[in-house]
Amino acid sequence: MNDQELNRRWRLILGPEHPQQLSADDQQRELCLSQLYAQEYNGRAANDRSGGQNSPNFPNPIRWLNAVREAFPQSTVDVLQRHGLEHYGLSELLLDEQLLKSQKADINLLQTMLAFRGQIPAHLQGELERIIVTVCQELEDVLAQQLPSIFSGRRMPGTQSRPMPFSYIDWQRVIRRNLRHYQADSNTLILERLYFYQTQHSQIPWDIYLVVDQSGSMLNSLIHASVMATIFCRLPMLNVHLYLFDSRVVDFSEHSDDPLHILLNVQMGGGTDIAKAMQFTRSKIEQPNRSIVILISDFYEGGNVSELYQQTEYMQQDGVTLLGLTALDPDGQAFYDNKVTNQLLHRGMEIAAMTPQHLSQWIAQVIT
Repeated sequence: MNDQELNRRWRLILGPEHPQQLSADDQQRELCLSQLYAQEYNGRAANDRSGGQNSPNFPNPIRWLNAVREAFPQSTVDVLQRHGLEHYGLSELLLDEQLLKSQKADINLLQTMLAFRGQIPAHLQGELERIIVTVCQELEDVLAQQLPSIFSGRRMPGTQSRPMPFSYIDWQRVIRRNLRHYQADSNTLILERLYFYQTQHSQIPWDIYLVVDQSGSMLNSLIHASVMATIFCRLPMLNVHLYLFDSRVVDFSEHSDDPLHILLNVQMGGGTDIAKAMQFTRSKIEQPNRSIVILISDFYEGGNVSELYQQTEYMQQDGVTLLGLTALDPDGQAFYDNKVTNQLLHRGMEIAAMTPQHLSQWIAQVIT
């Protein structure tokens, strides 16, 4: 380690009162550190221990953790996250089962639990699952009420006036969706749910590809996307594919009707390669003219942005319907890379900040 690097590290340790100048990246690192250790910086002389989440300068824990993941390597993130639990006052929440049970299971609590999931002990796994199921069910109850009217004139499972004939069963979809219920010992496939072709218009369903950014800043959007995927799976005119991505792409299509499985297995962080996700999605499209690709991201591309533009152009030329949904912060405000979204807009992708209800209305307009 040379003297310059040594001085740089000491500058970050000593805090903002030290006169040495920092690069833009180091300024972001210093912000994360000063927010976390503000009580030590400000209270050394006075023995002031009033920092932590009650401090007026303290950030939202989720936003702080996202910034830490972007600014530091994983080994440092682990240390700061552990310290953050103590300073944010979340340790008791994450370690005390009775206290956790007393908290209202809302989307804010769920986001916090998922963000700090690596620190949750195994004996509280059941509580995490309870919170996921409760929040997702409440979201689904609200959102599903809109679907019968939005998709009017099309039959939905459970709403038929008479049993659907076997000739309308979409066997390829039925087998794919029920494979996880296969009983190897008896060589039996249990059909937990049947799926049918449309009974009006064309009997060929539309393919919906939900391509969701799973970087740390996308937790709110990811939770809503997993619930919407579950609801869409129940519509016979939609064949749902769900891909989550960071620097990798993971196919959750088999579990797109199970938000608990999705949220328990999501890997937050790890970079953002939207181009790779779009390339993967394009390779899976079989009927472009009846395919809708919905990209949910903040559009801060960490991969090859030229490749992203090219993949978007290819899909648009093939006849794929494209929609880009911007991320929403905890206050419901859109945040995204304006330069990238403008380029995608010029290449045939609609860009919007939509609530799940408006997304359903948009899809209904496309397929009818």
